[in-house]
Amino acid sequence: MNMFGIKPVRSILWILSAALLINFSRVYAGEEQEYKTVVAEGVSALVPGKQIDRAYDEALLDAKRNAVHTGLGVLVNSETIVENYQLLSDRILTKSAGYVRKFKVISRNSEGDLYRVVISAQVALADLHSDLLAVQILKEEKGYPKLMLIGVEKAGDDPKNSVSAQTVIEEILIERGFDLVDESQVELIKARDVALNPDDLDAAAALGQRFGAQIIVVFQAIADYEGSSNAYGLSLNSYRGNLDARIIYTDTADLLGSVNSFDYASAEGKPVAIRLAFQRAARKVAPLIIEKILQDWQKHTNKLELIVKGLTYRDMKKMKDEIQMIRGVIAIGTPELRKGVAIFQIQGDLTAERLADKLMDGVFGAGLKINSLSGGRIEAEYGTLED
Repeated sequence: MNMFGIKPVRSILWILSAALLINFSRVYAGEEQEYKTVVAEGVSALVPGKQIDRAYDEALLDAKRNAVHTGLGVLVNSETIVENYQLLSDRILTKSAGYVRKFKVISRNSEGDLYRVVISAQVALADLHSDLLAVQILKEEKGYPKLMLIGVEKAGDDPKNSVSAQTVIEEILIERGFDLVDESQVELIKARDVALNPDDLDAAAALGQRFGAQIIVVFQAIADYEGSSNAYGLSLNSYRGNLDARIIYTDTADLLGSVNSFDYASAEGKPVAIRLAFQRAARKVAPLIIEKILQDWQKHTNKLELIVKGLTYRDMKKMKDEIQMIRGVIAIGTPELRKGVAIFQIQGDLTAERLADKLMDGVFGAGLKINSLSGGRIEAEYGTLED
């Protein structure tokens, strides 16, 4: 702490962020520099039963996303703040409509099995820059959680043995820098049972925690038959792929959030159409999963729970005083003592692993045994070690 009460590490990050924002405001000062006018195209698949108005709305949203993507490219090329452009852009693109201040439709028409919309849009670069900074600082300060992904795919009510959606989501998560649990370690039968019961948060959390995941994503992908059509002499089968995912913290079994999306696909063979529908829906859901995690992970990692068995009331008070002195601890609530088990709720800028290391180095270290450590939770014993 310094004379102003600002912690050194956080103050450095704050100063760097402020400096970047000040520099940005100088570069983009003025109405004509705060916005970038771009021309972008969006498309929507025309499938049997889809209304033209709906195709237009989907294509327009796609065009706005592409306009924002172009705006991101401008920032990345003109500023040196982003090392992993694709990782950061996923969070931004999920709320792309908010960055498009004005747009004008240049053209709209159907072409084959696609509906196309071309727009001229003004993209708010200042807002984009601010969000890019926020995501970058989050990565530097907190890192990313280890994830586990399990799901089931169905055609109607019939479970399939395919992993089309899961493969796509996993590939996107890995590309964006997330660490996933090795699937070869997972007991597939239990994982499938959990996926078939997505409302059982405790079971999902327990499975994820068992394999070292801090967050588990449980999803169901369902393909609904939309009918058949003829094109160029071929009989095509159309399916709507619906994907619902729940994101759960494994240490507390709390629901981080839920996301869902859907998309359509047509193919001559039904299995191919189902697979394509799942893959397209998965490509839409993956950025939403990333967005949810990025929004909540920093808040979650600021909360730690320490459970120590074998403490007396006097020991508990002494341990609380010691924890308060650990660098990175911001606040600690009044601990609870239940039949020799002390429960500490800690707010801080440190990981559970770092807190455990500091406790082992402290006055309680000689008699302290760490039994489990994951995410924001530590379970330990005191005074039960053999000499």
